Amino acid sequence: MAARPVHASLTVDADLAAAFEILGQKWNGIILHTLATRPARYSELHTAIGSISTKMLADRLRELIEAGLVTHDRLPPGPATYTLPANGRTLLPALEHLRSWARNRTT
Repeated sequence: MAARPVHASLTVDADLAAAFEILGQKWNGIILHTLATRPARYSELHTAIGSISTKMLADRLRELIEAGLVTHDRLPPGPATYTLPANGRTLLPALEHLRSWARNRTT
C-alpha cells in the first residue's frame, strides 16, 4: 500500500482575516465607497444606499468609526457628517479593484 503524500498545513493569514472581519460585514464596503467622493450626513448616506435599514446603517457606521476608517464630525450649527480619514482612504484602491472585478466577472 502506497504511503499518503504529506501536505504542508494550511494557515489563514491573520492580517487578511482582520481585514475581512471589517470589510466582510455587509454594507461596510458600500459605505466606505459612498464616502469616497465627499463627507456626508447620516440622512444622505441612508438615501444614497437606499436599501439599508436605519439601525443597520447606524451599527455599521459605529463599527467603521471604531476601526478608524470613518470619522464622525459634529460642527455646530450644522448636522454631523461622516468622513473618510486617511486610514479609510487607504482602502479605496482595493474597493476599486473589487468593483472592477464585479463589473467584469463572468456569470
